[in-house]
Order: sequence, then C-alpha cells, then structure tokens
Amino acid sequence: MGISGILCGMRTFLKTNALPLVSGVLLAFSFPKLALFPLAWVALGPLVYQTQSARPSQGAGRFFVAGLVFHLMLLHWLMSNVYWAGSWAFWGYVAVCVYLSLWWAAGGALWCWMRRKRSWGGGAVGLALIWVAVEYAQARALTGFGWSAVGYSQGRDLLFLQLASLGGVGLISFLVVLFNGLAALALAEKGRLRLVRAGGAVVILAAGHAAGYALLGTPDYRARPLTVGLIQPDFPLEMKWDPEFTVEMVRNTAEKSRALAKEAPVNFIVWPEAVIMDSIENPAINSVLASLARDTGVPLYVGSVRFNRETNGAANSSYLVDAEGKIVDYYDKVHLVPFGEYVPFGEYVPFISAFVPAIGDAEHGQKLKVIDAAGRRFGPLICFEVLFGPQAEELRAMGADYLIVITNLGWFGASSAIPQELELARMRAVETRLPLVHSANTGISGVFDPYGRFTLVDGVFDKAGNLRRFNRDLYGAKDTIMQRVAGALPVAAPGGRPVPLGPTVFPVSALVLTGVAALSGLVERKNDAAGTPRPQ
Repeated sequence: MGISGILCGMRTFLKTNALPLVSGVLLAFSFPKLALFPLAWVALGPLVYQTQSARPSQGAGRFFVAGLVFHLMLLHWLMSNVYWAGSWAFWGYVAVCVYLSLWWAAGGALWCWMRRKRSWGGGAVGLALIWVAVEYAQARALTGFGWSAVGYSQGRDLLFLQLASLGGVGLISFLVVLFNGLAALALAEKGRLRLVRAGGAVVILAAGHAAGYALLGTPDYRARPLTVGLIQPDFPLEMKWDPEFTVEMVRNTAEKSRALAKEAPVNFIVWPEAVIMDSIENPAINSVLASLARDTGVPLYVGSVRFNRETNGAANSSYLVDAEGKIVDYYDKVHLVPFGEYVPFGEYVPFISAFVPAIGDAEHGQKLKVIDAAGRRFGPLICFEVLFGPQAEELRAMGADYLIVITNLGWFGASSAIPQELELARMRAVETRLPLVHSANTGISGVFDPYGRFTLVDGVFDKAGNLRRFNRDLYGAKDTIMQRVAGALPVAAPGGRPVPLGPTVFPVSALVLTGVAALSGLVERKNDAAGTPRPQ
C-alpha cells in the first residue's frame, strides 16, 4: 500500500469515526487534571447520535474507537512505568486501554442490537443501564479496574455527587449517560418525541441537583471528636529503593511528626504508604516509631512491609503503634495491583513472569479489618483498594466510623493520576457517608467529610524542617503535589445513610435489567422468525 492509499484510509477512518473521536476527547477532558466536569453531560452525545441507527458491528467499532481515545488520554500516566519497569510497560498501558475499550465495544454492540430489535433496552434508559452494567463488570473482571467510570468525572459537582449515597458511582454514571442519550436521540427525532426527550434530559439535570441539595448535610465534628495529624514526606522512589535511606526516611518523617504535634494538638498521626520500606520490626525502625509515639503521647498508623515467616513472602501492610510505642495491630492489603504488586496467574503459568514481570512481588492479604485507635474505629484501605466501593461498604458494615487511605503515587510524578485518585476517595466517602482520611506520599493529603467536602493540609515544611502555615485560598491542592506538607485536621462523625444498601444494589439491578432487556430482544427475534406481528 502506497502513501496515497494510507492517506485515503486515514481520511475514511476519520470521516467514519470523527464523532466517536470527539466523544472520547471530551469525556477525557471532563476528568482531572482539566476536570471540566460539565463536558461529561454532552461528551457521549456525538457517539450516541452517530450510532443510534447503526448495525451492532458498526456500533461496536465506533464505541471501541471512542473508548480507546478516552482511555489513552485518561490513563496516559501509566506510561511513566517505562522508567521503572522497562519498555514492556508501554505495551502494558496500550493493552489495558484496548481491554477497557473492548468493554465499551461490547456495550455499544448490545445497545445497537437492541435498537434494531426494537427492545425497550434500545432507548436512552437501556443505554444507561448497559453502561452501568459494563462499568460494573470492568470493576470486577480480572481483579477489577473501574478507574474510568463516568461517574468519577463529577467529583467537583458536590450537589450532584450526593446521589452516590443512593446508588454509588453507578447511579452517577447512569444519570450522566441517560442525559447524553436523551439529548442525542432528541436531535434524531422530530415533533413531540423530540420535545419529550429533551424535556426528560432537562428534568434529570434539574431534579438530580435538587435532590443532591436535599441530601447535602452538615458534618458533625462534636459527637466523636478526633484530630488527625497527616505527614506528606514526598520521598522520591529512588530513595525508597535505596537501602541507605531506609532508616533515614523514617527518622525524617518522625521529626516532621514531632514538629506537627508540637504546633497543633493531635489525637492520631497517619503516615502514607511506603515510608517504611523494611519491616517495622527492624530494631532501628521500631525504636524511632516507639520513641515518637511515647514523646507525642498519640498512636501512629504507618505503612510498612510485613514479612511472613511461614511462607517467606512479604505483604504490603500497615501497622498501628499505640501511644506507648507497642505494635498492637496490622492490616495486609487484600486487593493488589496486577503487574505492579503481583503477576496474575503467575503461580499457575510461571513463564509469564519472564515476559511481564511485576514491579513488586507481594502476598495477598486474607481479610479486611476494622482497627480501633484514639477512641474511634477506622477501616484501612491501601492505595489501589480505594478503587473498590464494595470493600469500603464492607468496612462500614464491620463497624468502621471513618476510612483511612494511605497511598504512594510517586510512580507517576505530578501527573493527573494524583487528582484522579483523589476523586475515587471522594466517591468512597460519599457512598459510605463516612469521613475519609487521605494520606499520600507525594500528594494530595487531607480529610473528606461524609459529604465529599475536602479539607487540605495547611502546613508546608521549609528547608530547615520548620512547619509554616499557608493560606488555602492562595495555595491549593495542586500546589501541594510533590511537596513536603502536613496538617492537623478534624475528622467528622459518620453521616446518616439515606439508602444503606443502595450503592451495592443499584449496579447489580442495572446488570439484571440489562439481561432482561437482552432477553426481550431475543423474544422479538423469535417472534420475527415465526412471523408473529409486532404490537404497534
């Protein structure tokens, strides 16, 4: 094929897929860093408009193109793993984006098939149900990766976000996609039906925000008072992997913790993931932590490695050190990062590790835990685990009255991975109506109230190690990324839940209804084959 043939092929591709490409770009822009969240309400419109009369194969192709552009833009920060793991990481990034886009293709094909069969699932409601079902499957298949759910784009819309307390991130995605579907199909119709669909879209937008206003409450800081001290040490990964700095990082963070506790009374101190790169039982490390706890008179919660003497393995873990300096509890990370902390199916197909080695090699934790500290009960989540809503739901059911997320996103520099992950944490807080403490190594650190309002740490360390306050109106969350900051922040009491099982039940209901819609399409197909006239 000559250059002219290639150019002709490109022109044909762009002509066929211009609208899907626009949809993918607009949706990516609605997520952080740009966070132009209103764009999500119109982003999928071009894709839906072009595919509303397409064959299933055409719908699959166009949804795939839109999904691929969207995921390549959204998850661009995965390419930074090339620096740490080699060139295979680039192809891993592409493979992840292709894999996630295939889910979009399947959803698009199903919706177009339902439209052609005149199933009730072929309308805007059916599209929204299919979308939620696809996101539900994405978040669970092959250990799950639901990072790109449309609902996560709406974290900055605090009113609308309150609907997550009714149906989780799935309900937010459902309503945004439903609006897109109604608006796009209205453009394809004429007369009264156009007005009905356009009016329905307006009602969804207005009623959703009105309901959110009614659900938005005031956090209670008096019922269960707790002030947590957060330290964001901002250690680069080069230091973390260098044994020469293993103890020094602990000493440095302990000094900053003392400076914070001296300036502002705290009941509890939290360090982020991976400050301690060796076992907490290492005498040199243990003595630093014990001394800090005794000197400040408050318990510590820290990330660490836990070596398993029975298996000779190691877990990505976290520990509670009481005010007397004794280790009293620990939690092993249950949901590990595939190819980051373990190789999927590596124990069954060992040669996989030779081609796609994991950056780390950790053991899976066996169970979730709720930990008692400073008069409160918290549910621990380590980094990647903030992605899993059911895990946070289970921690609340186990008795947690707030959540703690410790994380280390130093792998990804100052990329959009940091603010994107923060929106996942915000969603977990609103879904569970639990306050959430977010402690990060490189940013962003602070506390969410049960309604998703975020309070940023307000102290920065100068070169001499002194802590000075900054004005949050002038120095925002983006300014704390890759900075050494700290703060003493209050943690609210849990909020009331309007629909306790809603965030768990809604996506399952969407999956079931999608199946029912598909079956109705099959019934129509059988009626057609039998010559049964369709009801008008």
